[in-house]
Amino acid sequence: MKNIKFIPLLLIALSLIVTSCAIDDDPAIVGETIITKTVSFATDKVIVPASATPYDVSVLISQSFGTNALIEYTVNGEEKGATVPFGSVTGGLPLDVSTAGVVYDVVMTDISVLEKPTNVDAVIDQGNKTIRVIVVPSIDPSALQIMMVWSNMDQNDLDLWITDEPPTAGYEISQSVSPVETISFANTYPDGTYNALAREWFTVDPTTDVTMYVVHPDGTIESFDDTINQGSDFNYFIKFDKVGSTYTVTQVPAVPVF
Repeated sequence: MKNIKFIPLLLIALSLIVTSCAIDDDPAIVGETIITKTVSFATDKVIVPASATPYDVSVLISQSFGTNALIEYTVNGEEKGATVPFGSVTGGLPLDVSTAGVVYDVVMTDISVLEKPTNVDAVIDQGNKTIRVIVVPSIDPSALQIMMVWSNMDQNDLDLWITDEPPTAGYEISQSVSPVETISFANTYPDGTYNALAREWFTVDPTTDVTMYVVHPDGTIESFDDTINQGSDFNYFIKFDKVGSTYTVTQVPAVPVF
């Protein structure tokens, strides 16, 4: 009789053990803690002076990886890749910035981590995966550099003029056939007030969006945006006061001069 009484107790104990193991093996109840490491750009636009040395577009990583990571990206649609060394929380995507007037649109598309642990998830921040890089003239301590770009550059043609104030004489003129106009205004010019005018040579659009980038002798870079109308010929855009190698630039309404 005593042995018979022990049998139900044994069955109850076995059932508790099986139930406990089932709970331990249920991934819905016990799972790994996933660590998400995010890759992003710090900004959506950067202006870079032209240089023979490649420029590294900065990439931020929320937490460093224990092994090397490969970032895949496109530059104006061309696929490229760059390695981020393990232990680093920053990376760089190299760009050729040797030519002023070039504009790059860089988009991160994928990231893969060598021998990544199963509890680590590497993702690209979808809200900060794109950056535009604008290459402006290189810094020249002996001159003020001005670069002008505009919308629909394949069909619209603008010229860049530097004149006195009020505009009566042209000191520097850029009217090339290239889609970018650039002027170097030497520090040897007399001190005074000057205009940088956007001249509408030929346009097919009713309005044209224009941007002027100004690179100062001390390396300061400024940009100015406005719109000019078709048939407007010479348009005011920016004025600058020159004292030696110091230039104070002011944007003015983009209206016809004459």
